[in-house]
Amino acid sequence: MPASLFITPEDALRMRDAVFIDASWFMPGSGRTGRQAFTQACIAGALFFDIDEIADLTSPLPHMAPGSATLSRWLAAHAVQPGRTLIVYDQNGYFAAPRVWWTLRRFRLSPLILDGGFAAWQAAGGPIETGAASAPAGSASGPDLHLITDDAMRWNDVLHHVEAGDALIVDARPPGRFAGTDPEPRPGLHSGHMPGAVNLPAGQLVAPDGVFLKGAALSAVLPVQDRSRRIICTCGSGVTAAILHAGFTAAGFKDVWLYDGSWTEWAGRGDLPVVKT
Repeated sequence: MPASLFITPEDALRMRDAVFIDASWFMPGSGRTGRQAFTQACIAGALFFDIDEIADLTSPLPHMAPGSATLSRWLAAHAVQPGRTLIVYDQNGYFAAPRVWWTLRRFRLSPLILDGGFAAWQAAGGPIETGAASAPAGSASGPDLHLITDDAMRWNDVLHHVEAGDALIVDARPPGRFAGTDPEPRPGLHSGHMPGAVNLPAGQLVAPDGVFLKGAALSAVLPVQDRSRRIICTCGSGVTAAILHAGFTAAGFKDVWLYDGSWTEWAGRGDLPVVKT
């Protein structure tokens, strides 16, 4: 089994040199933003990571994975040096924290996910404060980063696997959107799923007390047990797909990918196969 992806609030409280990263993000149209949540309350000393800003802004798709230069500038702006333990958390349950964990680990940084998020930190008596209303100006350059793990899959690669049937595509969206009976939250985007995909709503990987499933409980909800199987995680726009990625990785799967464009790209293109059930 891999080293743990998660850290409990109690263990995090004992770490003296950890950098806490608030990854809070809310769906478009929710009336709330991650920055607003961060400014109202955050873990003391935490930094805010905006997945819509620290992204590939040349892409027309939302919050696509950033390149090394973009991430390096963010690290430099916050004086974060490689080698520090990075603890990522969320104020919206398990939502965007795994996405930021996935982003950071691709560059061989050392991220952990705070199990239970901000609510668990508060319950453990961890110190909180109000966050900065804006990001620091930053510097022109930062640490020299290199993409180590390129596990972001592109639409043409996903299409190849759809046609070949040689990978398991796992979709984190709610059942209605997957089936095509409920609308997508993004205007003009129809619902449905890729041929051969299976549905595993991301919330099923989280226990009622808000912590991530572990061990046998985690394995029991996964749709396949063959740890050598290629897994492609997808969702609406690549955020909750990272929850699945974290789950499969924690369960010991070795060939796990994230379709970065996810359903927003797949359905938005208009020339790729869509199934409604």
